Formats: sequence, C-alpha cells, structure tokens
Amino acid sequence: MAREEASPHDGNTFTRFFDRVDRALTPVFEERRAPSDDDRTSEPSDQKACPICGHPMFEHVIDHSSPNTVLICPTDERLPEREVEGPYNELGMPAGEARLAKSEERGEPE
Repeated sequence: MAREEASPHDGNTFTRFFDRVDRALTPVFEERRAPSDDDRTSEPSDQKACPICGHPMFEHVIDHSSPNTVLICPTDERLPEREVEGPYNELGMPAGEARLAKSEERGEPE
C-alpha cells in the first residue's frame, strides 16, 4: 500500500523508462528540412572534376562487374600529388594531427 502511494501514477518502471528514452531520442529523429535548390551546387555531378586525373567525370567509365568498383580514367595523366613531410600512419598514409603530436612528444624523427 505504501509503495503504491509513493510511486508515480503514470505507469510502471518499464513504461517510464521507455518514455524517457522516447523523449531523449525524439530530437534525433525529428523530420529534417529538405535542402532547397539554393543549398545545392549548380554544377551537375557528372561535370565535376575527377580527383585522380582532373577530367570531367562523364568522360570516365565505372566498372561494377566485380565486387570492387573500378574507376577507369580516360587518360594516363594524373594530378600532382602533394608533398607530405612527416610521419606516415600504419597504412602508409600521412599521419593525422593526433599521431603528429605523439611523434613530436616522443621526439621521433620524421
């Protein structure tokens, strides 16, 4: 009897828990506004430059015949790669800010 008087009247612990979860997640799943025509770029996606060769993307062939998608450039020319000074990560790519800070901290040579 005393337990019933002390507890809230709006359901049991289980339903109150899910009410709290619902209130917490509602802002995340609210309806978002669709981007307007002003928000989008005016350049069509097939007119954008290829990050590898610099030619427009409509000149390229994209091969989906294998599990790995392959981009076939129309030319053997490549954009110049930027020079990277500093350490590389375990994948052979330029190290991120956190790794650069750690290497400076340790006094490791570049």
